Amino acid sequence: MKKILLPLLVCLLLPCAALAESLPRLNLAGLTELLASNRGKVVLLNFFATWCPPCRVEIPELIRTSKEYANKGVLIISLAVDEDAGPVAPFVKKMGMEYPVYLADRDIALAYRVSSIPHNAFYSKDGQLVLSEPGMADESMLKMVIDKLLSQK
Repeated sequence: MKKILLPLLVCLLLPCAALAESLPRLNLAGLTELLASNRGKVVLLNFFATWCPPCRVEIPELIRTSKEYANKGVLIISLAVDEDAGPVAPFVKKMGMEYPVYLADRDIALAYRVSSIPHNAFYSKDGQLVLSEPGMADESMLKMVIDKLLSQK
């Protein structure tokens, strides 16, 4: 009897473990609310996918930038555009992405005209979208744009 119960218990608990490692899903309405609640901060939206080589290069630079500007009114939010959400949470954990990461619904990618990744969108402190473009942003470019937006009133 014990030989049957243990495998059965493991099978029942595995879906729970998978759920515990899932990320929140975000649609355009939710993102709009999130941006509104962070008005007063410079916000960088980073669109990425786990299978994207340039994204894998850019993410460590985003992590360093996030840590450097953590107490300076800057928020980095990453939005995963993977078709399969399964590998995203383990990827986020492995990469050490300690800033907010969401699974992006298609409506967000459409609204930002994301045709390739990585794709970055910068918001000024007054909540205005000031730059949205595809391509990998290196650390010096990230800091240059963030510093410029922080200096604005």
